[in-house]
Amino acid sequence: SIGNCVQANSIKEIYMSIDIDNNGDAHITEKWECYVTEGTEVYHPYYNLGNSEIKDLVVSDKNGTDYTTLNYWNTSGTLASKANKCGINKISDGVEICWGISSYGSHEYTVRYTITNFVSELTDSQMIYWTLIPHNFSNKINDMSIDIHTDFDIPDTTDVWGYGNYGGTAYVYNGRIYMRSDGALSTDEYMTILVKFPKGTFNTTNKL
Repeated sequence: SIGNCVQANSIKEIYMSIDIDNNGDAHITEKWECYVTEGTEVYHPYYNLGNSEIKDLVVSDKNGTDYTTLNYWNTSGTLASKANKCGINKISDGVEICWGISSYGSHEYTVRYTITNFVSELTDSQMIYWTLIPHNFSNKINDMSIDIHTDFDIPDTTDVWGYGNYGGTAYVYNGRIYMRSDGALSTDEYMTILVKFPKGTFNTTNKL
């Protein structure tokens, strides 16, 4: 995507809150704190979506601006044409969730969207297996944290694994799953979560 953030831009922090409903769909809120001096857009790619769809995209800025969600996203658009707009760009092996930088300087963006079929049905169990932050992300992220929850307390005995960030953590605490980078997440690192649930935990029909 042409809107790739360059090194002059910095991502101070991304916090992802993932709320899984009882059908196994995920309702995600991301909060980004960044400082941008170049480029036209910010984007979060997802690859290999399988049976899942990303939809219901809503973006806002801390100044109270609600972005307009476009049906088609033009990655080669100008800074002005992307300002206060967002959209989903389909790529050959996935999608990019995109929104306009809108103006240079400090920003706090809030990004909301749904991933359907977030939970997969296996023969003997159910699982979440997602790369939430892929490698070659637009910039290194100085602090990355993820919180996964649902309408029941996730038991401490739940099997949870995190991959892609040396020294990063993934664990259950107080009924939620937490995943956090160990310091900055460089662009050659990634964050993948694997969680195993007992069969019948969610009403998912998403068989692999």
